[in-house]
Amino acid sequence: MQAQHLVRASDPLSSVLAAEAAIKFAGNHCDRILSALSNGRQATAHELQSITGLTVVQIDRRLPELLRAGRVQVVQRGGMDLIRGGARVWEAV
Repeated sequence: MQAQHLVRASDPLSSVLAAEAAIKFAGNHCDRILSALSNGRQATAHELQSITGLTVVQIDRRLPELLRAGRVQVVQRGGMDLIRGGARVWEAV
């Protein structure tokens, strides 16, 4: 993710700086999620919350980014997403 995608050319400098900080924040969040899913562990966003210290909202924002980057995937059983407690189960790739 690049800051230029988070701000417009007409945005003030404070918005540009905030976007750059958000990128650093997201990277840290991704690292924490990937660490929690290491060694073959599988978890829902709710389960990751207690492991990572992140909120479910923060996790739910990062998982699609990690999916697009090919770092995580939804666990499949019989060709369908594995659901636990009403939420998809994720694993590192």
